[in-house]
Amino acid sequence: MTLAHDHNQTWYRPIAAPRSSWLPSALILTIVLISFRPFTSTDVNLPGQQSAGGDIINQLGFGLLGLICLYLLAKKTCSSSINALLHPLWIVLLPVLAISIFNADNPVGAMRAMVFSLIVVLAAATALSLPRNLSELVSALTMASAVTIGLSYFAVFAFPEQGVHDGSGFEAFHDGLWRGIYDHKNIAASVLGCLALFGWFVARNGKPLTGIAIALAALGFVVQAGSKTVLGILPTSILIVALAHWVTWRPLKMFILILPIALLATVTLGAVIFPSILDELRSHVPGLTYTGRTDIWIFGLDSLNKSPWLGYGFESFWNTPRVANMVQPIDLNWDVRGIVHGHNSWLDAALAFGIPGAVLLAAVLILLPLIDYCRIPNSGNAGKLGNLFITIWIFTSLGACLESFFFRRADPVWFCMLIAIIGLRLTAHMSSQHIRAPKGR
Repeated sequence: MTLAHDHNQTWYRPIAAPRSSWLPSALILTIVLISFRPFTSTDVNLPGQQSAGGDIINQLGFGLLGLICLYLLAKKTCSSSINALLHPLWIVLLPVLAISIFNADNPVGAMRAMVFSLIVVLAAATALSLPRNLSELVSALTMASAVTIGLSYFAVFAFPEQGVHDGSGFEAFHDGLWRGIYDHKNIAASVLGCLALFGWFVARNGKPLTGIAIALAALGFVVQAGSKTVLGILPTSILIVALAHWVTWRPLKMFILILPIALLATVTLGAVIFPSILDELRSHVPGLTYTGRTDIWIFGLDSLNKSPWLGYGFESFWNTPRVANMVQPIDLNWDVRGIVHGHNSWLDAALAFGIPGAVLLAAVLILLPLIDYCRIPNSGNAGKLGNLFITIWIFTSLGACLESFFFRRADPVWFCMLIAIIGLRLTAHMSSQHIRAPKGR
């Protein structure tokens, strides 16, 4: 069985099973997107709070989910899909993660956190490996998107103390902004932005009314969440992919896809590393701070200079006594002592894994997806899937320049990025197998 252009043909090699495989996939997607306790989160801007991953119900639930995913991968997924996932760079990354655990302030806690982070990786791989054709994948995405959006709206209207920011804590200016079932409106907006892309994909592949409803409901929530970042990078991601889709020369295609990420990285964290860039930006936008992020990045980079090779260990910098108990630097206007992350995924990766580890992570999260996308044909089901996954990849990669979510076990934005990366890997692998297959197969 090979990739084909027909709507109901497989998008990768299936197992020989008579029953539909979309429902387990849909359940996995839904569980990770909403967690096991979607209505109990608190403001993430409160110092010392536990993330959802520290909740006992989530720990037991995700532990069980990990075991189920291992079973499904072993029993219900073909070896070709598993082989596609085992890229050497992912394997080389494992020692870096192990070093960050032993280098952590609390190695036992860091190991537990990393295990749950890897369970999320496993869940993304399982959810994408189970559907046997495009129709089943569409069904899985439809269910997961509808449940997540529905619960988020339900939280806003039925539990406004949960679903709407009340202005307490360190970010009173978020008062009235929607966050749904999530801790923060930025997380909610990013997840709902990805679900809007899922909805558009569903609408173009057999379920037009359902898909449009999902996309519009998701976009409406993003607007109410007040995330200017998401409202800016979502259409940008779509336009970039639309342009890259028509380019056949691979180096130019890769350049088009990486350019917006490089530009945003330059004017955000790069502007702090090179003050002349920030000065130039402030000449056009006086007082530019990215909502206090420049102070956070300055402090994070100064701290990274003290431990550039190994960093501080996994989950061992922000929201720890070394930051919370320090004297507030007089040259910073933003109080960094109550910050739970650095609002830049690459800065936090370097603080956790060191600069060499962050560079290796960039190869896994940036270089490999680009190479995989360039291996995928533009036409047929493979082209449809490639465009969906690369759009989500660009969207989350741009968001990573302003938020931190790499290996954050309870962060659904990280899960969405993994869906994109693993989806590109599977699609590219099976596309290559289809091209190499004898014509008579």
